[in-house]
Amino acid sequence: MDDVSAQIMKPPVDLPGFRRTGWFDVPADHRVVAHICDHVWDGTAPPGRWEAARLSKAVYLYRETATRWTVVAKHYGEKTDSAASAARYAANEVGAIRRAQAFGLGDGPLRALRALDCVGDTLFLEHVDGLTLEDAIAVRRNRPGSLPLVLEMTARLLSTLHDRGRQPDRRPALRHGVSNANKMIRDLAAGGVLQEAPRVVDALERLVGRWAQDPAMSRYLPTYVHGDATTANFVSPPEGGLVAIDWERMWVTDPAAELGRLAAEVAHAVARYGGDGAEAEEVGEFLEQAYLGCLPADWDAEELANRARFYQAASTLRIARNGWLPRLERSQLVTRAVALLT
Repeated sequence: MDDVSAQIMKPPVDLPGFRRTGWFDVPADHRVVAHICDHVWDGTAPPGRWEAARLSKAVYLYRETATRWTVVAKHYGEKTDSAASAARYAANEVGAIRRAQAFGLGDGPLRALRALDCVGDTLFLEHVDGLTLEDAIAVRRNRPGSLPLVLEMTARLLSTLHDRGRQPDRRPALRHGVSNANKMIRDLAAGGVLQEAPRVVDALERLVGRWAQDPAMSRYLPTYVHGDATTANFVSPPEGGLVAIDWERMWVTDPAAELGRLAAEVAHAVARYGGDGAEAEEVGEFLEQAYLGCLPADWDAEELANRARFYQAASTLRIARNGWLPRLERSQLVTRAVALLT
């Protein structure tokens, strides 16, 4: 066994079926718990009994039952078969978090999630208990005023990252965005709602091609972006502020790509939680204006907003690929994407 493989930490075996949404006991001598006790635990007294809960295939919560002190463990070994790759991915997220902190998201009300430790394939992260942006959308009618506040904080956090993470030595590259949009179209044509709609496929491809020829699409200063701006990755704790989580996809690109992605996710969440098209558009407009209002004076807000439409359309097509959505809803998403591109 090589040194990397020896550091792999397997998560505990959890319970079957719906009981996976609950907590289950973990022995104190389990390797992950033993590491937490020795290297992560910050209590004044020795920890007692431990329990765990699975958030996803790779992400678990570990909680000391007496104090209810909780830590997150992301087991990259559950996401890849290569021990070396898993360790590399874990270290990469640590680097991304530190980079975000250096760009002004280390302390204060708007910040990146803190990394507590990293060993082998396992990254230990602070646990932030609170409402995600998606939660705020879901309960917006029961908590008047809460959604605009979370949207404003999300916009400010991203604008801070995009402003301070600018990379003037990097050259703009539109090809990834165009390639990604065309991939979404191909996927929908091959086995999605556009399988029997060649005219719509042709129309979408022509529209993407037209955007690709626009010189303004490459008039941007590359910057670091979060890379996975979904409604689940922004958490507002009870004490206030906002914490961005899940930094593993951080990279350098057009900031409009991030704004467009988030706008698509927000619009979809509003529709999924009882809103109509008019409300989704209104919420999206609020997010966009909150973001643009935070940008430095030397940024061309109008051009950025226009490019964001392209990326919002591409992300809307990405959402339309989800087979678990009703067919009518997926068709409506395609229609929305066409409208954004036109």
